[in-house]
Amino acid sequence: MGLGTADRIIIGAGYADLRKGFDLFLQLWRKMQDAVHCVWLGDIDPSLKNNLHVELNGALSSGTFHMPGRVDNVPAWLAAADVFALTSREDPYPSVVLEALAAGLPCVAFEETGGIPELLQQIDSETDHRNSIVPFADIPAMANAAHKLATWSSERSSRERQKTARAAAQRFSFRHYVQELLSLALPAIPKISVVIPSHNYAHYMSRRLSSIFAQTVAVFEIIVLDDASDDNSLEIARQTAKDWDREIICIENTMPSGSVFKQWHKAVRIARGDWIWIAEADDFCEPEFLERILDGIKNKPAVVMAFTDSRTVDEDGAPIFPSYRAYYAESAGLLMENDSHFTGESFLRGCLSERNLVLNVSSALFRKKHLLTAINGCQTDLKTLRVAGDWRIYLELLTQKNVEVIYLAQPLNVHRRHGNSVTHTLSRRNHIDEVAYMHRLLASRLALPETHISRQKHYCAILEQQFGLNPHNASKKSITAFLSSPHRLTEAAGISETMIHGCGACKHRCPHSLEATI
Repeated sequence: MGLGTADRIIIGAGYADLRKGFDLFLQLWRKMQDAVHCVWLGDIDPSLKNNLHVELNGALSSGTFHMPGRVDNVPAWLAAADVFALTSREDPYPSVVLEALAAGLPCVAFEETGGIPELLQQIDSETDHRNSIVPFADIPAMANAAHKLATWSSERSSRERQKTARAAAQRFSFRHYVQELLSLALPAIPKISVVIPSHNYAHYMSRRLSSIFAQTVAVFEIIVLDDASDDNSLEIARQTAKDWDREIICIENTMPSGSVFKQWHKAVRIARGDWIWIAEADDFCEPEFLERILDGIKNKPAVVMAFTDSRTVDEDGAPIFPSYRAYYAESAGLLMENDSHFTGESFLRGCLSERNLVLNVSSALFRKKHLLTAINGCQTDLKTLRVAGDWRIYLELLTQKNVEVIYLAQPLNVHRRHGNSVTHTLSRRNHIDEVAYMHRLLASRLALPETHISRQKHYCAILEQQFGLNPHNASKKSITAFLSSPHRLTEAAGISETMIHGCGACKHRCPHSLEATI
């Protein structure tokens, strides 16, 4: 058609008749003919063509009005345009506008002509995209709006337009449509966003995703959050999704974040569900994991966190421990022997005041709104805490007003423990310093009694003994007696001295006696 890259294009589409406002599109061209090219895609009603033949022939001969007729590659034409003009007098919800938005185009339409004006206003209120609604059949107003939109559109970078197009394509995808229908039909079904933080976990990615795809309840979305891996993690993730005929969203950091908790924060901000499952890439779970948790939180609006017990395996999937319950009992007694329902404060006092008994974040489901509030509320601490960041987040989460926790005693999560870490003295001291910091914070926030504080001090002293450091707050005699006791619950359960390294964000077994569990 002889168009140059600098030419601005206003495009319309549909069967050209009076209802579609083709005659108004022709008037729009006349008003703007010196500034733009106008293109109409689609056949024309014969009677209208006959009635407009003089005006139409003049427009077509001008070189700035084009009618290629019915075309098969509509997206390509939309991609070449600057503005979509909906000149319809009446049009309930034309899909071509959705296609235009998915091509990154701004749209202009007459008010009170159907559902599109309301949609465009909603998009403008929620995003940085621009659209215009003008009074019905007001051609000068539409011409003015189209001119402004064309200027804005042509000045955008291709990257900005592509970003807008992707967002619209996702919004108007069939998947999103079905999800909206499901929400309307069954509003009680929770929307679960599964986020998989990963860094060089290609070896485990297929097992992780397969265990999510095999869940007996549907999830809202699955996001693989790759932290600048230099292996083929994302390639395996995409292939696994293809093998299962499932959709996933892959988001890749170009530079390592430097903190697992930064990734958690990013995950919660990105996720669109009401509930968040941070499913670490090297863990996996039983098929009924989510179903059992959802049964547990049903009709309990105050619950902000629900988690299950875990069994553990090594790097190769060989079993290590069938459950963490014996270890829980060392700190919490019988509180976690069976399924339990806690207030946030009672769980903090009974299960988190001495050490962090949520040993693997993969075992937990969080209410998104409350988790985001918690992470936002402890950003300063998360900049420095390397191993106790999860414990700090749980404290912030469970001190919110009127919140509750559900615990399921069946080990439905599978926590993968990696080989012995090479931990030097300084890092061990930092580890204990973080535990002590959490102890002080918990004591202050919960006004813990002296009995709790004594248990905290005793626990820090035990860690110092295990790490080969000089104990400060308990005698060597009492620590040694504790470590050598034949009645230790961990030993009664067959758990060896190279047990679990008790930070939910850490994957290594401690090489020293008992457990350096936070």
